[in-house]
Amino acid sequence: MAYYLNKQTDPMKLFKNYTHYLVQLIAVLTLAISPTSYAGPGHDHGDEKPNQQQAKTLPRFYAESDLYELVGVIRDKQITLYLDRYATNEAVKGANLEVEIDGVKMAVKPHGDGEYLIELKDKIKDQPTPISITINDGGVNDILVSTIDLSQFENSSVMNWKTWLKLLVLMCFVAGVAYWSYRNRELLRSRAIKIINQFKELA
Repeated sequence: MAYYLNKQTDPMKLFKNYTHYLVQLIAVLTLAISPTSYAGPGHDHGDEKPNQQQAKTLPRFYAESDLYELVGVIRDKQITLYLDRYATNEAVKGANLEVEIDGVKMAVKPHGDGEYLIELKDKIKDQPTPISITINDGGVNDILVSTIDLSQFENSSVMNWKTWLKLLVLMCFVAGVAYWSYRNRELLRSRAIKIINQFKELA
């Protein structure tokens, strides 16, 4: 046991290891709080174009029925709807969509294969907002209902200010502990040696 203590508990090595682990902790926490994307179940778009990949970080909502599934991506005053068939995940082309947002009807126009665009007069309110989509697909009718909740996607394209603030506080705390440890390294060294000697006596 005495050999183990001499081998592993040198005060300067402990301090260096402590600093190293703190740096690793900051890196892990930074990765852990980075934003993630959400596409909705079964709506992966594996062959997405670059602009669709970028859209993954934007606020969105999801709706489905036995026939269709839909993802709506919100960018400022535009909503892009991605409509697929539920059973096959095939994009629905050329359907006629009627949309109501918070009881107000919105014009919808095709915007690519299985994509439909809504131009808004005003941005979506920062509160839960109901949306319904009536689908007429070659004589097949269906209605999808969902809720737009922007609070789940606060500045989701980048780390929001609250996240940056938490990270800054954490880094300041770690830097403060490291600085205090450095300024009081002699005190820490003497206390560490004292503790080591106590362990040696017990051994």
